[in-house]
Amino acid sequence: MVARTAFRRPTISTLVIVLGSLAVGSLAVPTASATPRFHVECPFHHFNRDDPIVYPRERGKSHRHTYFGNRSTDAFSTYRSLRRAGTNCGKRADKAAYWMPAVYKNGRRVKPNDGDFYYRGRTAPLRAIRAFPKGLKIIAGNSEATRPQSTKIVGWSCFGSEGTARPRMRDCGKADVKVLIHFPSCWDGKRKDSGNHKSHMHYSIRKNGRHVCPKSHPVPVPELSFSIRLPFHNGRHVKLSSGPFYTMHADFWNAWNQRSLRRLVDKCLHAGIECPSFEA
Repeated sequence: MVARTAFRRPTISTLVIVLGSLAVGSLAVPTASATPRFHVECPFHHFNRDDPIVYPRERGKSHRHTYFGNRSTDAFSTYRSLRRAGTNCGKRADKAAYWMPAVYKNGRRVKPNDGDFYYRGRTAPLRAIRAFPKGLKIIAGNSEATRPQSTKIVGWSCFGSEGTARPRMRDCGKADVKVLIHFPSCWDGKRKDSGNHKSHMHYSIRKNGRHVCPKSHPVPVPELSFSIRLPFHNGRHVKLSSGPFYTMHADFWNAWNQRSLRRLVDKCLHAGIECPSFEA
């Protein structure tokens, strides 16, 4: 006669512990990503008519800008002043200054709803990607454009849509308009700025099916992308402080805590994963 094995019905407390462990485990594990990345949320902070990259120490010289991240950015900003100032980014180590032209709808200046800043591993090999050097300045996009720019640089989409960037704004129905601005991911390895604030950087090129850096700019760095959600649903009666919608551009001044930035590049980009936002 075969002895019966006693069966114990799991208690509610046991189930709670098991399910809780599974939930925590799933949150803690980074996800594999076709494009490794980490991202930081930095909401809108202030407007002014300064541009510390193009017009340093010349207050009010520029068209009006919309600022995210560093709380102090103005015409008199320096790397040291940015490092000393506070930030409204979700990650305190990120004291970088992010800005773009002010946006107007029906003649009224608007405040962005959200600001998300993505750092992606675009170039191969991933292990070669280096953190931005401290104090690096970059401008992406053309403030003097006379026609829509390539979506590889500036794209317009709708909040909640993925992979739908277009050269022009479209009707998003009930969803908000979203603008995407992509920065170059190859550095010349020497200069932290240049005369036009662009030539020390270069966009990656495709070679044998991979994104690589050209010989003129051999140092791969993260591909920074702005993803800015705007509080309107279509492009009708929309202008920028720099001109028509197709003059969209953006500026970045690296004032991260370098140790934290290097750690994220290694943990996320070198590892080929998308890190959860709470780890960024």
